[in-house]
Amino acid sequence: MDKRVSKTRDAIIDAYLELIYEKKDQKITISELAHRANIARKTFYLHYETLEDIMRDAAHRKIDELLHLLEKKRFFSNPFEVDVLFQCLNQLMEPDIEFYRFISRENPYAFFWSEVKRIIIETTVDVYQDKVDFPAQELRLYAEYFVSGVIAVYVAWLRGELTLPLSELARISGEATSHGIRKPEKPKE
Repeated sequence: MDKRVSKTRDAIIDAYLELIYEKKDQKITISELAHRANIARKTFYLHYETLEDIMRDAAHRKIDELLHLLEKKRFFSNPFEVDVLFQCLNQLMEPDIEFYRFISRENPYAFFWSEVKRIIIETTVDVYQDKVDFPAQELRLYAEYFVSGVIAVYVAWLRGELTLPLSELARISGEATSHGIRKPEKPKE
């Protein structure tokens, strides 16, 4: 992507996020967004068709960041080390935790998590289809089950429904993923 296009989109996303924090439930107009982003209204339409498209773009950017973190930690070459996934999710969310809390609480932004879920499921299926000996439908079901659970746990935490530290959330979620409802056995001394 051209640097100017990327810079303009960054400005639009930043302005939009500022406005949704400030205005809460009030309607945001394209004109005020363009003014806040310091662009012309017609420039907005060169990059996005709707305000919802901004959040989709933001979701894709966050997912790209997550995928980059996962690749750096070799997540896709080690058959599904769940601890790495949770570490990377935490690393991604911590700097922008208020953003994630806000979009987890506000219904109009629920599509953000749907988009995140869809992209992670597709990526998981693409990456693992040649690494596991599952029929395609079964792999898709596993990916759907796992990713839906991860997203649900993090959204519940972000909404304040789970009140433990983020590191503990990751640890317990990893154990639950690996062991189901059973507690992992402690090593014998």
